[in-house]
Parts: sequence; C-alpha cells; structure tokens
Amino acid sequence: MSWLSKVIGGDSETRVRVLAILPNPADRSCLAEIAAREKWNLRMASDCESALEILKHNPPEVIVCARDVKPSGWREAMGALGTQAPGISIILATPANDDRLWLEVIERGGFDVITTPLHENRVVETVRLAWRQSGRRG
Repeated sequence: MSWLSKVIGGDSETRVRVLAILPNPADRSCLAEIAAREKWNLRMASDCESALEILKHNPPEVIVCARDVKPSGWREAMGALGTQAPGISIILATPANDDRLWLEVIERGGFDVITTPLHENRVVETVRLAWRQSGRRG
C-alpha cells in the first residue's frame, strides 16, 4: 500500500466509522452507496436523539448531520453531539452553502459543510479529511 493511501484512509483494513443523521431517504441512500464503495463503517440515525444513543455505545470518528435534523435543527444537534462526543468531526449536509454558514459551522465546532444532493467526490474528500482531523483512527 502506498504512503498516500495510508494518509488519506485508503487502507481497506482501516474502516472509517461514520454516523449519518440524514432524514432524507435520497441522502441516506446515496451516502450508503458511497460508504459501501469506500468500505466505511456507516451507522444511520433519523434524528438527534437516536444519534446520541448510538454515540453512547459505538462512537464514530465522523458525523454527517443534516441541516434539518429533528427535533431542533442543526445548531442544537451540533451542540449536543459535540458535548457528548468531543473530538469527533461533524460535517453539516445542507442544500445551500455560503461563507456565512460555513463560518458559523466552524465557530460552533463543526468541521465542514457539504451540499445536498450529495456528490461522491466531495463527500469522500471531506469525510477522509474529517477522519484525519479527528485523530481517533483505528
């Protein structure tokens, strides 16, 4: 295996653990297909409460959280997730992105923003960078 594969997470023995909080079925399906190709260990949650329960038992290294996550939206979800799982990289998935939103996500402890519908190359790149940032590999 090349040194680059090791650095960006291409090692098939190293499975990135991702928790996705995506209420939209199309986003869930798309991310599941990407995760299967990338050999990520993907867990899905439909709302913040179920995500917090998953965090107690099987913490991921990366969280992908939808803007319209229930019950209170992404700001409250990001706060709760960050409190329960400090150090885990959180990526916001949203239909629209601009510099102000990105800055707010960063200020609230998030890692980055990706747009929906999801685009495979952007998702893979962002999750790999977030995984490296988390420092919790293996």
